Amino acid sequence: MSPDESVKDASDIKSQITDLSPARKSIAVEVPADQVAAEYENACRKYTRNLKVPGFRQGKVPPHIIKQRFGREIEQETIEHVIEHALEKAVASADLRPLRAPVLKEYKHSQGEPLTFTAEFEVKPHVQVKGVRDIKVKIGEPAVTDKMVSEALETMRERAARFDPVEGRGVRPGDHVVADIKGHFASGGGEDFSRENILIEISSGGPNPELTDPMREMQAGESREFSITYPDDHPARDLAGRKVDYAVTVRQVKQKVLPELDDEFARDLGKFESFEELKRRVEADLMERERRKAREAARNAAVDQLLESNPGVPVPDVLVDEEVDRRIDDLARSMILQGMDPRRAPVDWDDIREKQREPGKKTVSAMILLDAVAAEQKISLEPEALDRALAEEAARRRQTPEALRAKLAKDGRLKGLEEQLLREKVLDFLLAASNT
Repeated sequence: MSPDESVKDASDIKSQITDLSPARKSIAVEVPADQVAAEYENACRKYTRNLKVPGFRQGKVPPHIIKQRFGREIEQETIEHVIEHALEKAVASADLRPLRAPVLKEYKHSQGEPLTFTAEFEVKPHVQVKGVRDIKVKIGEPAVTDKMVSEALETMRERAARFDPVEGRGVRPGDHVVADIKGHFASGGGEDFSRENILIEISSGGPNPELTDPMREMQAGESREFSITYPDDHPARDLAGRKVDYAVTVRQVKQKVLPELDDEFARDLGKFESFEELKRRVEADLMERERRKAREAARNAAVDQLLESNPGVPVPDVLVDEEVDRRIDDLARSMILQGMDPRRAPVDWDDIREKQREPGKKTVSAMILLDAVAAEQKISLEPEALDRALAEEAARRRQTPEALRAKLAKDGRLKGLEEQLLREKVLDFLLAASNT
């Protein structure tokens, strides 16, 4: 037997583990013939109790009739049942923790013979981390400028803008219109569309200048038709290289009115008595944000140094796939928040997924190293840390910590939160060690 193989015996079930790589295992299992036969007889008895066969009372069908009629189905169910339970016992006996359910590769069985099968699965690899004490990182000094404060206040001002109806004049740059739009693809193919009561900003620098420029000087109640031929390199893939005939009806013209940055504006936000108080709060919030950014930058630098000291960390494919999925989901959610439909977005999702694999591998490598540091340094997560994180996130979502905990547990994400918090604690340990 080679050094990367081991044999276990669990209740007469023999198993042999082979290391295909540091993160992938193969397990070969042999189940004695008498156990398979016993499971087959148990399955026959269940069929006898539950089946209705013409000419026999329920539960009184002779076993040989059951086997004649349903032998093949019973045998297949027996094999599946035996493999499932034998695999579970064999993996537990080997003290292995598959990251996902093992995949059956092959099985062999003949009547009166043992059932043999092999399965493969991935595990989190064991690594010995190097260079922990060699990490040298300094946390940058946060700073908040007057420009940052002004920009933050202007953003708040934009959010508080109101849109007043405009009468007696046509649409001007900077206006917003409520309009009905119909589009017909005159060339290049495409699915015709119709949108009602959509809010559009009229601006050459906006997201749709080809559409909004022909709408200038239109008044409420006016309709206009025009055609647009989009260039081949247009960012909207479903419009690129196509000609679209538009029919637009303007329902309302609205003018954006920004509030003055004064005491009244501060009081309207509901928390402040004066503009100066609001400004001080904005400065404090920005300073806290910059502190977090500086600490996050230091953490990232520590991770980069850790990765440099530990090249070639074996990464399970299943964890890389999960990380890539997470990144794709984040991008899709970001599009939705911006009012875009990810399914119609001008992006090549397969290309994006492929380009995210290498960054995904780097992230998984870092996770494995941080988990290994936690084990080596005996760093653990206190229950109070999880409670605090749940309370903060619950407050942000406007729900109770108990409800959030239950939802995360139901979705299988509570353990992921615990792992994230532990890794953050490890990162803080690395930062502290680098400054001693």
